[in-house]
Amino acid sequence: MARTRDATTGYREKIIQGASKLIIEKGVASTSLADIAQEVGISKGTLYYYYPSKGELIFDISERHMEYITDKIFSWIEESGQGVSAEEVLWLVFKTITTSETRGHIHVYLIQEALTGNSSLRDRFMQEYERWAALIEQGLHRILPGRGDHGIVARVMLSSIDGLLLQHLLGVQNVPLEQITRSLAKLARDYST
Repeated sequence: MARTRDATTGYREKIIQGASKLIIEKGVASTSLADIAQEVGISKGTLYYYYPSKGELIFDISERHMEYITDKIFSWIEESGQGVSAEEVLWLVFKTITTSETRGHIHVYLIQEALTGNSSLRDRFMQEYERWAALIEQGLHRILPGRGDHGIVARVMLSSIDGLLLQHLLGVQNVPLEQITRSLAKLARDYST
């Protein structure tokens, strides 16, 4: 039984990796299940066994992507309780998320897919953005206890992550990440008083 589960996990992982690569190269709309099967080196029947529709595969890819970002935010919350400054934590989160080329491209393609008609993916993003904002707000409360509106600062930080990711993927040079994180940390401190 465990061996079957391992084989299933292995196939799913190969399929997700192959599909992610093709989505980055060709985009979501131009990537077919047949293309993915060929990329992974499996038959279309095998692919359909694991993913009967492209929508289900896209959902799994987005699920992995969302988990990655959530894990980074959780790490930020954990580190914030260990005497690390807000600037250091923010810099680490921004740097990690904005320099992950593959994940960054997947994030942009998934957002594009959500904006151009994939309503279930759009709903998923809306849920995750709410969750991420709440996680960031929780981290801000740990670093900067007070009565301020950390929710506003959390939204600014979340928007900054998306904006910095887009700038990085576009190749914008000399983005002052340290100054941005310092300014956001100051904004958070100002709001917490």
